Amino acid sequence: MSKNIEVKKLDIGMILDRDVMDSRSGVILIPKGTAITKEFINKLINYKIDSVFIREEKIPEGVSNKELKDSYHNLEDALDKIFDEVKRENKLETDKILETMKDFVDEVSKERDILTQMRLLKKKDDYTFNHSLGVCILAIALGKWLELSRNQIFDLSIAALFHDLGKLKISDDIIKKPSKLTEEEAVEMRKHSFYSYKMLLDTKKFNNDILLGVLQHHEKIDGTGYPNGVSEKDIHLYAKIIAICDIYHALTSTRTYKYKDSPLRAADYLREESFTSLDSHITQVFLKNISRFYVGNTVLLSDGTTGVIVYIHPQDETKPIVKVGDKFIDFLKEQEIEILDITI
Repeated sequence: MSKNIEVKKLDIGMILDRDVMDSRSGVILIPKGTAITKEFINKLINYKIDSVFIREEKIPEGVSNKELKDSYHNLEDALDKIFDEVKRENKLETDKILETMKDFVDEVSKERDILTQMRLLKKKDDYTFNHSLGVCILAIALGKWLELSRNQIFDLSIAALFHDLGKLKISDDIIKKPSKLTEEEAVEMRKHSFYSYKMLLDTKKFNNDILLGVLQHHEKIDGTGYPNGVSEKDIHLYAKIIAICDIYHALTSTRTYKYKDSPLRAADYLREESFTSLDSHITQVFLKNISRFYVGNTVLLSDGTTGVIVYIHPQDETKPIVKVGDKFIDFLKEQEIEILDITI
């Protein structure tokens, strides 16, 4: 099965289902079966090609978790209503979503391969909405890996789900701007964590742990974050967890101004930041556990070919061994190609 998709809506890692031809010369620009990269997208734009046929992903039988999928869509519907009410009426009604959250937290906590399930969930064409749900899922998983109590994980999930709610108070001209923000726009954008905190505070329904998780998710261990520039000992545990999940999900998602990075490159970035801005212990727990899901997954390489991860080096979870055809590529050693994405 193939699907015709506009070039501007292409995502890295999609597979071409038909040859892409230059209409004037008849030359094949990109052959069928090639995985889409940033370079190929730019090539299509340069040749003024509006759309291409993409192979629809076949989901192996039994891979999709129906209970998690149903729970996700229930939460998605509830969050959609909240986003709509905040945008239209500037009010926050949370009773319905808190009921839905309990089932969702249980389903995410039971799932053993959360990365695969996240890829299988159908998402809306709204980055802030999808990001809120994605960060929530990752935070629940990380809370479980850190052995938090069920009540702590539930509170953490609420903070993660609502951490970016304040962005609804910021103009779409800033939120969806495809280029670098001006200093004035950046100042306004940095207010979103306080806006989120204030909306939750005004409901008088959320405890201080949840409120601080929301308010402080952009604070940094070295004190250079915002809104208050507090350092490690004054940053709440939930905020430290959400900060890691927020960065990882943002880097591995396509945004209006940036193509997504591979989970491995995102993990590399988290490791670097753990020396200055992120909690080093929590980051290490996240990287160690998230890497367990990589083996057996297909990867897209920067030359347009695909391979399968067969081994993760314990000394560096971001540098796997990949099997491409009959050869093995060890990314612990320097290579001319890189991994662009991980697929199912």
